[in-house]
Amino acid sequence: MKKLLLLMTLIFSIFLSNSAIAGGIYADHLNGDPNFILVDGHMSSAWYIDRSSLVVQKYAPPQYIIAVNVITVNNYERGNRSISKVTTMRFLYNWNTKDMFIDKDLNNNWRHLRPNGPWSDTGIVRPAGEMAFYLAYNLKFHGNFASNFYKSAY
Repeated sequence: MKKLLLLMTLIFSIFLSNSAIAGGIYADHLNGDPNFILVDGHMSSAWYIDRSSLVVQKYAPPQYIIAVNVITVNNYERGNRSISKVTTMRFLYNWNTKDMFIDKDLNNNWRHLRPNGPWSDTGIVRPAGEMAFYLAYNLKFHGNFASNFYKSAY
């Protein structure tokens, strides 16, 4: 019985941590501005994609390259809503193979983003890449995010 209770507590804790964004800890739009769309939140930091910065750099189906600015807000849970950092990220997509790559350093050194990779490898960048593709083409690239993730784009 103790093991079952412990297992249920663990599962519930995982569910709560994974639903933090959906649960409303972080606002869908930074300071109510629809140009700043929430893509990730973790340990009191929130990351927003800047819709107004999105640039399609390559449109050659099945390959696409999109660049976008990602805004970092630190100490969000303590009431901070000021931009701490702006990072330009570039994403390469192959629609046929469903592969997504990040060129975070902007030097054409592409790193593959696994659709089900751990947060330590794909956190922030993969949801930003998903949202960038969705904003550019109104299509879900991998499509395995919660429906409210995409709804926040509008």
